Amino acid sequence: MTQKGEQMTPKGEIKDRSFYGSKDLTIGYSKKKATLNGDQGFSLLQEEGNQAAYQMIFVLKGKLSFDEDGQVSALPLLESQQYNLLWSTGKSCFQEGFTEESNEIVSVEMSAGFLSRYLPEDHPAAIHLQSQQEASAPDVILFSEQHLHITPEINAILNGIENSPHTGFCERLFLESKVIELLAIKISQLELQQQQPAPRLKQEELDKMQEAREILIQNIDRPFSLRTLAHMVGTNEFNLKKQFKAAYGTTVYGYLNQYKMEQAKAMLLQGDSRVSEVSEKMGYKHATHFTSAFKKYFGYLPNKIKMFFLFFDPEFCLILFTT
Repeated sequence: MTQKGEQMTPKGEIKDRSFYGSKDLTIGYSKKKATLNGDQGFSLLQEEGNQAAYQMIFVLKGKLSFDEDGQVSALPLLESQQYNLLWSTGKSCFQEGFTEESNEIVSVEMSAGFLSRYLPEDHPAAIHLQSQQEASAPDVILFSEQHLHITPEINAILNGIENSPHTGFCERLFLESKVIELLAIKISQLELQQQQPAPRLKQEELDKMQEAREILIQNIDRPFSLRTLAHMVGTNEFNLKKQFKAAYGTTVYGYLNQYKMEQAKAMLLQGDSRVSEVSEKMGYKHATHFTSAFKKYFGYLPNKIKMFFLFFDPEFCLILFTT
């Protein structure tokens, strides 16, 4: 059953809502304004009978800590643009960090059966989970000890989930395929993290890298030099390169390129922008340079993009079920 639409509080703030729900998969969204006296946590986990669940939590804005039996957990705080895959007994909730801006969190809850289709028992992540469950009885187990960064690709997938135009079978097919994509990225990042553990950043360093990221995406059509960007966030070029990669898993310009390509793809899929217009908005002086960069990133030309997404067109799904 799908539940769409937003519930508004008296102050006009968006409450929790569900994009999609089935026995195997639930996709939820929360956008709240934190208050200084707001000490009540919230849970995106199933509440009936405190059922155990596997869940991916994506913090787009704000911060989240884990609350167990009314006490803040020793588990690491989920910062803005971080996510993790976890297992929970359903007894824990999440405590929003106190920020001046709204918190935005996307939750993808899945059954053990759904996860086991794509995460084999002999995979290191599955082995880690099993060993943790056998060693003790915690309310929450993280699949990776360090939270992972939300890449531009992940942001694009989450945005696609939120703005899905599909209904019925097409919606189920589309949303489940997106969750599988998210799982693939998560497992890939986890494997890379195990091979090359990223250095832990101090809170001050992480805050500077988050500020650098915001400057990058707000000035997508006129990027600053590394030296200028470093000075703008109060660091030097060497630290910017090192700490940005630790925070987001790629270089400054590598992240910017990913972000540009994902934004360009979204604009082209909407169908109301020409390649030349998208090229200009992404900061390219010549459309041919944008076309080359797009093909290098995705493997096909920007004017061919709809051919690769025809399967998820609602009319195509209707044809699929009537022939």
